[in-house]
Amino acid sequence: MLPPPRLHQPLRRVVVTGLGCASPLGGTAAESWRRAQRGESAAAQFDIDGASFVAARCGDLALDEKREKARVVALALRAAAEAVRDAGGLEAHAPARRGASIASGVGGLGDIVDAAHRVAEGKKLSPFFVPRALCNTAAGAVSLEHACAGPVQTSAAACAAGAQSVGDAFRLVQRGDCDVALCGGAEACVDEVALRGFARMGALSRDGAARPFDAARSGFVLGEGAAVLVLEDAASAARRGARAYAELRGYGLGGDAVHMSAPPPDGAGVLRAARAALGDAGLDPALVDHVNAHAAGTPAGDAAELAALEALLEGRRGDALVASTKGATGHLLGAAGALEACFAVLALRDCLAPATAHLAAPLPTSDRVTLVAEATRRDLRVALSTSSGFGGTNAALVFARAGDCGVEARVSVL
Repeated sequence: MLPPPRLHQPLRRVVVTGLGCASPLGGTAAESWRRAQRGESAAAQFDIDGASFVAARCGDLALDEKREKARVVALALRAAAEAVRDAGGLEAHAPARRGASIASGVGGLGDIVDAAHRVAEGKKLSPFFVPRALCNTAAGAVSLEHACAGPVQTSAAACAAGAQSVGDAFRLVQRGDCDVALCGGAEACVDEVALRGFARMGALSRDGAARPFDAARSGFVLGEGAAVLVLEDAASAARRGARAYAELRGYGLGGDAVHMSAPPPDGAGVLRAARAALGDAGLDPALVDHVNAHAAGTPAGDAAELAALEALLEGRRGDALVASTKGATGHLLGAAGALEACFAVLALRDCLAPATAHLAAPLPTSDRVTLVAEATRRDLRVALSTSSGFGGTNAALVFARAGDCGVEARVSVL
């Protein structure tokens, strides 16, 4: 028998109680954040069948890869395990009250390519091919590993998927569909097909470096990795004595509806998503202190996003610190928004906006926006994280610094 519907239940406050990362910058959230702060680039050159490529790979993270476990799943499980440990475990919540929302824009692309070769060569496919290739295989694996018997879902909204995954989990906890949710994204498609595909579109950097918001930007650097956040009902987090990194206050979406891969010059879709997120949070845009921008280093995308941020912050007195960590991490596609949400949370915790790697000749801005070339300390209270993807999909998340969430705030510096 189904439980009765929860009519007119007040929305709950949602806090971030755990973080985990397996990124090109490091195998933990702490290491990834340390290197992101300094703007260290993870991009490196490597060869595939005699062809040379530049990408940001995770390197030797001692991943648990087996026949039945794709690389994207191994990355997701590593990040989720760290996030759960960081949150102090999930034991305070019954399995039916635990959710999982893990995104992947591409899924097991390498497995699909390998399977195509095997079919062409007349060889048998692995019985694990289908589950390895699915976009939701990481979400399923995380839910199995951590007994998440509540809502389990996946966003596959291209490069906005990671942010959508976090926002969707926010709604689940906020509405009371679960009390805690593991959310984020995972991607592992640094292979020849993906690299050649993005290169054919003209999306990859011509000089091997992603230069967000720089006059010399020419495209992004493809990356891989995973990031997972633990979102929890603030009241239950307080009851179990949990500490919070930040409060997730708002989530918004906005479509471009103009082109499959090119944004409108005024960044109208990003602007709609950001305004929707701030409206959801009940916050004036003038209160935004820091933005971890989607900016991947593409000529059209960065200019459009900057136009959107200028319009968003029109009423602000003083400047907001705008940074893009993709110059350091590369573009993690479906995991990018999740990793950048982690960095936005850590920026609030440490009152530090991270560097934007390779930012030597910043695009012109008004006095409302400062593009951060070097790590900058300031009293940061509200952070916005923006994400955009092919198909004209845009998402935004608004975080507020912990302290008034009813739980103890984390204050240590990594």
